[in-house]
Amino acid sequence: MRQFSSKKHVFTILMIVFMLVVSACQPAAPAADSGDDRYGGNLKVGVAAIVHLDPNDVNQYGLNEIVQLFYETLFDRNEDGEVVPLLVKEVSQSDDGLVHTWKLHEGIKFHDGSDFNADAVKWNVMRKIDESKPMGSLLPISNMKVVDDHTLEITLSRLYTGMYNILAVKTFSIYSPSFYEEVGSDGIKTQASGTGPFKVDSYTPNEKLLLVKNDDYWQDGLPYLDSVEFVEVADANTRATMLEAGDIHVAVGTSIQSLEQLKTDENIKVLTGPSSRHYYVSMTNIYEPLDDKRVRQAFNYAIDKEGILEAAFRGYASVADVTIVNEAVSGYSPAATHPYPYDTDKATALLAEAGWTDSDGDGILDKDGKALELILRTRKGAVPGDYETAELVQGMLLNVGVKVNVDVADTASFLKELNQDIANAPHYDMVNLTWGTFTGDAEYVMKTYVSCDAWPPTYWDYSHYCNEEVDALIQKGDEVPTIEERNELYAQILDIIREDAPTLFLFNGLSTIATRSDVNGLYLDPAQTIWPVKYAWLD
Repeated sequence: MRQFSSKKHVFTILMIVFMLVVSACQPAAPAADSGDDRYGGNLKVGVAAIVHLDPNDVNQYGLNEIVQLFYETLFDRNEDGEVVPLLVKEVSQSDDGLVHTWKLHEGIKFHDGSDFNADAVKWNVMRKIDESKPMGSLLPISNMKVVDDHTLEITLSRLYTGMYNILAVKTFSIYSPSFYEEVGSDGIKTQASGTGPFKVDSYTPNEKLLLVKNDDYWQDGLPYLDSVEFVEVADANTRATMLEAGDIHVAVGTSIQSLEQLKTDENIKVLTGPSSRHYYVSMTNIYEPLDDKRVRQAFNYAIDKEGILEAAFRGYASVADVTIVNEAVSGYSPAATHPYPYDTDKATALLAEAGWTDSDGDGILDKDGKALELILRTRKGAVPGDYETAELVQGMLLNVGVKVNVDVADTASFLKELNQDIANAPHYDMVNLTWGTFTGDAEYVMKTYVSCDAWPPTYWDYSHYCNEEVDALIQKGDEVPTIEERNELYAQILDIIREDAPTLFLFNGLSTIATRSDVNGLYLDPAQTIWPVKYAWLD
């Protein structure tokens, strides 16, 4: 590689990419000692819901947790959160950083018996881009050339050090092209043919998914388990009860109260770790009265975040200090923003400034004869503390004269309903949500959460927020030569976001999962909040 001592900014980029390439030469994760006593067994996992089996079509953490067992990505994250290779064996690049060459592992078969090769990779990546599938537009790939059966040359339209963060997200799972052509876009929702350690044996929507061991898996010695069964149990407390009774081995998304109880059981392990998950409540910026930023700011002042943490989270979360970009994410800037303090007087004053007063003395603010009454949609038991947060937000807004009706939505259909044009979605003023920065990088947040182009169904700006100054800074961030300069621009965006208050900024969560004590080998990935079962075994 040439030296760039006279061009510090280019050198910085190349060093970042070089470090990434070095990490890409490391194994995906340390395989456990493959003694015979670790083989066999059937793992049973309780989850809130399974939307379907097509991660290319959505980017949803609950699905990402599951599909990693039968699909694989080109790159992955290890237990330290570092991007490492998976289906790609080796990465090299041109001196200017615009041309990347991928060498693929050889001898890998899809579950349908077809070959994993360069043509399959090109088909998958370009399908994400050409069909505008989730996150496909984030890849500045201008050309993909198949050099030979196991080599691709990728040309970028601009320098982009975050590309491998993107490609490690499970929505970029690699499908068998021939299988997809056989079953079509509908069939791939209930069937699968990937390269993963397990194969789909049967799937009954809204009930269970049974996976069986892939005896021809390409990573020697893995997996250890004979099968994995996911059962859909909507209620979080029921999942915890099933875990205590030994009816399941793993409970996903248990309530905070259940986690505290489970920790006292010697037959159960509770794993916790850092997470990019952020708890927030979107406010629909295009509907009155939430189109007025004074109202949105008032709502942020009205929420006692420390009070909610104490009542509902018991140490499993912390107050969010920089909007939706937290410490687990590259681009985090503690100096950029700070939390809205709890100040009901300030909230009341801002609401009055916006014209909302209690003219009839009934305790609810009104304006032009209309009461300030809103709908807050939420799930119950999908993630720890979700419903409890909704109830507490409801009570705190009532304290400043805002009536909130909590609408509990079915977990299975919740995101499906939100991920469509707002004209077709059920009416909501606010939505209780969590967000995981799956890439571990703030660009994902900027382009899929706060950009004017990120409204559903394209991406996940459920607040329908749009600020042209923010969009201009995001665009400028694509053009500067170093990550440091980009993050300085992102810090400006975070300041604007705090002022505009498109959402209620609440908490940074911890990753949690509860298992029976005989389950070993799982770890939590902070960027994607996943736990790779292919490394798991039962005592």
